Amino acid sequence: MECKDICNLGCAYLDNEMEPETKEFFERHLASCDGCRKEIEACRFVKILIQERIPRVKVPDVLKIKVMMELARAEEYRETGIDVIDLLLWGSHIAQLYDGRDEISEVVVPYMTKGLEQNERCLWIVSDISEIEARDAIVNVLPNVESYLDNRQLEILSYEDWYLVDGHFDGKLVLNAASEKCQDAISHGYSGLRVAGSTCWLDRNDWNSFIDYEKSMNNAMSDKKLLAVCSYNQRSCAKDKISDVVNTHKYVLCKSDHFWKLKSPDF
Repeated sequence: MECKDICNLGCAYLDNEMEPETKEFFERHLASCDGCRKEIEACRFVKILIQERIPRVKVPDVLKIKVMMELARAEEYRETGIDVIDLLLWGSHIAQLYDGRDEISEVVVPYMTKGLEQNERCLWIVSDISEIEARDAIVNVLPNVESYLDNRQLEILSYEDWYLVDGHFDGKLVLNAASEKCQDAISHGYSGLRVAGSTCWLDRNDWNSFIDYEKSMNNAMSDKKLLAVCSYNQRSCAKDKISDVVNTHKYVLCKSDHFWKLKSPDF
């Protein structure tokens, strides 16, 4: 072992992180090299000095408990595929405020792709774009999307087939359908259900009923392995409607300076 090796391995030696055989060679060199021995002793002194002068802070017991509780829930966290959010707990309800129809795919495609990669069943309900356009958008990043469509791990439906089954919107029916879809996903071995839906089909008469449905959705999702993204066209939403959206979703995405950002409830 040479002197240059002593300098490189000094920290590992002082921290007692060295393999026994390496440590033996290291100490043998120190015994025969006065310069390296003095160097290591100087480093040891500096380390002790730093340890003595760094204030020791006792972590509150309540913080320890919270950390342990979150670690125990590690399996409940899901990667969203959305850069600005990253990880969320099951039961999270997200709103996306968008300007142009192309912006829907910017959020929903990576969100859906990540769900498929994590063995989740994924449901995309479209209205601004067609079912074919939604499929093609996913194909651009996930070429084998046909296999997911064939085994129904991925479903792309028109808003008419999900929100307006009987020709009109009924929030209770939609909630029941989502709950059944989630249970069915788990019974077939999937980790849970990931949903995305666009709301451009909403007219003025349906707005209040849909917001009531969104409120109920928060309660219905709280104990289920379910994630949901609801896309709203902010150009067609008056200020009071934007307020409704913000108040019924825990997370709100909005594009600013060409980047998607999380907005606080008071924006």
